[in-house]
Amino acid sequence: MTSLPSASSLKPSKNLPSGSQRGVALLTILLLVVSITIVAGAMLASQKTAIRRHALLFDQNQLLQGIQAGQQLALTVIRADSQLNDTDSIQDIWAQPLPPYALDNHSVTAELRDEASRFNINNLYYNGKVDTVALAVFQRLLTQLNLEPEIAVAVLDWQDADNEVYGDGGDEDMVYRQQNDNSIQTIPNQPLVSIEQLQDVQGVSAEVLAALRPYITAVPYFLPINVNTASPVLLAALIEEATPEQMQTLIKLREQQGLTTIDELWQVPPLSILNTEQRQALKPLLAVESQAFMALITASDNSHDHDTAPRQKFATVLISKVPDISSSDNNNGSNADNNGMSSANSTANEEANQPKTIKIVSQRLWAFRPVF
Repeated sequence: MTSLPSASSLKPSKNLPSGSQRGVALLTILLLVVSITIVAGAMLASQKTAIRRHALLFDQNQLLQGIQAGQQLALTVIRADSQLNDTDSIQDIWAQPLPPYALDNHSVTAELRDEASRFNINNLYYNGKVDTVALAVFQRLLTQLNLEPEIAVAVLDWQDADNEVYGDGGDEDMVYRQQNDNSIQTIPNQPLVSIEQLQDVQGVSAEVLAALRPYITAVPYFLPINVNTASPVLLAALIEEATPEQMQTLIKLREQQGLTTIDELWQVPPLSILNTEQRQALKPLLAVESQAFMALITASDNSHDHDTAPRQKFATVLISKVPDISSSDNNNGSNADNNGMSSANSTANEEANQPKTIKIVSQRLWAFRPVF
């Protein structure tokens, strides 16, 4: 007689998973793999971003170090030139092209420009007074460029301390309110920081500024015009009814050798026609050396592929070169005459022989190459 299986023999074995249990286990493993993959991918992406950010910051830091190195190069060149002579002309070492030099994977270039070769618009008003001689020169410069000479008065009004229109009277603020459809605008009555500010001055459009740009600067102190580097257009503005063509004798003379004193200027036509009074009035506005330079520093990252443009950073740096004030104070007593006043000629000679203080006045960083 065949026996029936017992109830205990019909129970499924616990050691063998069922089909559904195997499916759950497999799904759990897949989800775990996917989660790990997502987390790993996110971590990898974050790491790549961090590495890229670090590399970019490192490159920017290297470029800034290049800018600092370029500044020191410009200062070194000007200091070296100042030790050689008391004049600044196109024959000097600062006026020669400076070759680029390598700094790790970067290259740095420096270009120097004599700011005293231009008319400083802040010469119009300084020490609380209007310089009428500088105003007349600026008006003649505007005429040379076929611009309205009244612009010079507007630039002066922008700087002087009062709220009246120079010469003609009237309220400065009212003029600008009318110009701007009666909108509220007040005049800053302070020196200009850059020539771009001129676009806020009455009568100065973008076209006017473009025409003026090669001939003007905005140095925050009185800056005499360097006759050894000034353009024929600016030189012609020194006297009435002169033309740039008439200044070619002076241009050719200084190409051979720069003038060493302003007195040499009065021997060159057409400036030789000026009388003693005119020369004395014009002399404080003129010099044979520069008291300000502008340096354009370019730092380039050359570590990238040749197919892509190198990363670059630019900076414009204003460098002053003025007589040492402490040295001037020490010499004032010994050079005074019986009335306690120095003569104009002795003062000029003292300044020429004094040691110069050369330092950075201001710096501006640019993401693109500025007009220079």
